[in-house]
Amino acid sequence: MVFAHFIVGIVANRKSAADYDHDMQLAKSLGIDAFALNIGTDDFTDQQLDYAYQSAAKNGMKAFISFDFNWWKTSQANEVGNKVKKYGTRDAQLKVGDKSDRVFVSTFAGDGLDLNAVRSSAGMPLFIVPNFQASNAAAGDGAFNWGAWPNNGANKAPTADKNVTVEDGDQAYRNALGGKPYMAPASAWFSTHYGPEVSYSKNWVFPSDLLWYHRWQSILALGPQYVEIITWNDYGESHYIGPLSSPHYDDGNSKWVNDM
Repeated sequence: MVFAHFIVGIVANRKSAADYDHDMQLAKSLGIDAFALNIGTDDFTDQQLDYAYQSAAKNGMKAFISFDFNWWKTSQANEVGNKVKKYGTRDAQLKVGDKSDRVFVSTFAGDGLDLNAVRSSAGMPLFIVPNFQASNAAAGDGAFNWGAWPNNGANKAPTADKNVTVEDGDQAYRNALGGKPYMAPASAWFSTHYGPEVSYSKNWVFPSDLLWYHRWQSILALGPQYVEIITWNDYGESHYIGPLSSPHYDDGNSKWVNDM
């Protein structure tokens, strides 16, 4: 199955489920099975999740929540479980397993989250595929690797003496998982240029000239159970594959995204 990471935090200006319809229809036409709805703790989150799940159901798509631990805290396992409980019964919720009854849940980061407490609070069968570090990958029902770009092992561009390939990450996670399902990352590129005007300042670029092509070749050879595209709409990190015209607010990305 193929998913696309969708940033809910930049679509607070959407006014109805209809504002999600084009995203859902386009993603489905591309063979994407579900949106991973990345959420923080904003006060608009539930309204936007309502819209997204309604639109997904209308358009024959699936969705699941990906908790972003830039904003959530690992001490909030009960809150995470309660959020899953609220949306886990929606018609568009992605469910997997032999009986297709296990609610799919993921994260961005979150190492140390008490998954048993999440399950207890949710009160329903879950299939948790968190983005924990490879060393903690076996804690979930599977694991998601965010490392979709060649790097130096410290979230920077690779150097002549330190180059961690995406395939190196695949191997590390698969070794750690011991046969549990692996959710492999796929991304076209990564470039961002936020400065001191925001709290999340970051300014880097990863080498990505033919990454999109070569990555899909390696995924076809690898055959992972799940693939997550990073991302559908993270314009600020430039790795979006969805349309720039999709409704969103400008978090500063327009300085390098517009007119590309």
